[in-house]
Amino acid sequence: MPRPKVNGIVVDFHCHLLARRHAEAWFEAARHYGIDCFLSMTPLEEVVDLLRDFAGRIQFIAVPKFRDESPNWTEDWRRRIEAFYNLGSRIAKFHAAPQTMRFRGTRLDDPVYRPLIREVIDRKMAIMTHIGDPDLWYAGKYADSAKFGTREEHYRMWEGILNEYAGAPWIGAHMGGNPEDLHRLQGLLDRYPNLMLDCSATRWMVREISARRDAAREFFLRNQDRILFGTDQVSGDDRSFEFLASRFWAHRKLWETAYVGTTPIFDPDLPPDLQPMLRGLALPDEVLQKLYHDNAISFLAKIGMTFGRWG
Repeated sequence: MPRPKVNGIVVDFHCHLLARRHAEAWFEAARHYGIDCFLSMTPLEEVVDLLRDFAGRIQFIAVPKFRDESPNWTEDWRRRIEAFYNLGSRIAKFHAAPQTMRFRGTRLDDPVYRPLIREVIDRKMAIMTHIGDPDLWYAGKYADSAKFGTREEHYRMWEGILNEYAGAPWIGAHMGGNPEDLHRLQGLLDRYPNLMLDCSATRWMVREISARRDAAREFFLRNQDRILFGTDQVSGDDRSFEFLASRFWAHRKLWETAYVGTTPIFDPDLPPDLQPMLRGLALPDEVLQKLYHDNAISFLAKIGMTFGRWG
């Protein structure tokens, strides 16, 4: 597939290359679709091997140990922030989706998180947050609001944190967790000039961006300096070139073209006979330049990150 019409590297700002053993298929698929460099949420234990073998192609977003249920999880998370920082990371991810907060028994505004957020800010790192989830999930598996809370509660929580740490560089993952409500997202961008959004999560973006194609295109044009390209691609032992390629293909079709049609990706949130159609935004070249490259490089420069000779 021809490379995107972009001067410089194409940066995937949100992905999960989980292990060194997955890297060959990952980078082969990425090369095929013209994606050069990655900000990955990789387990700390895998980072050094990837830095050694793919120097300049990958940088890391600090994450805690996955589903750590130990009583000392906050101290382990603090040590991991320090270790990621020492390996060049300048971004930390706080996952506050409804099911994560239910698992932890804490919200993002719980006092237990304050020393961790302060650790990140004192190191002049940026913060990425996952707030919210698809509307279909709120209507389904999160329908018990006594257990999971409501979307309105979750966004009041997030705005409270954004106000408390005003000015910190911030990324709202997955279009701020609410691509179904572009009005909400516009309000967030207008109120918080330090906030960027990433457009990661393939099935979710294909379904919801396509469903409001014209309004979404206008949103991207209006906020072209505030959106980062990301796929939310996740590697796995059972995820070969074909799986990875399908996600890269869907994103490029969605952002670059006027394609209207099916995708090779099954959406489990919808029944087989109601699978979504992909409706591409056909963003102008100057907007794609910012989405794929300029916004990422500018954001990273502000926090002292680079892809070296690749960047």
